[in-house]
Amino acid sequence: MIETKSHDYAWNKGWIEFEAPNAQGVYWLRDKEGKTIFVGKGNIRERLLSHWNHENSADLAIWDHNPATFRFELTRHPAERHAELVRKLKPLCHPAPRSFFSWH
Repeated sequence: MIETKSHDYAWNKGWIEFEAPNAQGVYWLRDKEGKTIFVGKGNIRERLLSHWNHENSADLAIWDHNPATFRFELTRHPAERHAELVRKLKPLCHPAPRSFFSWH
């Protein structure tokens, strides 16, 4: 892990643009009680802004849980750290694993 940001930042567009780095890593959203809503990975600023703008299929579920803050970590291994955080933090919502086969 390169850097750990243990501070909660307010869930609003200004804080995302000001604090979220334009770099690879992991991030998680929390509600006002501190429960983890969602854990994600990728370009932190881009991903957080996409959630803010409701650009993903998971965003409705995220917003239904009233996000209040976000945290992030820069890492060279976002997929591994993401899996670790999902196990540790047990987010209230997360995307279902993708299936190799489509049944639609």
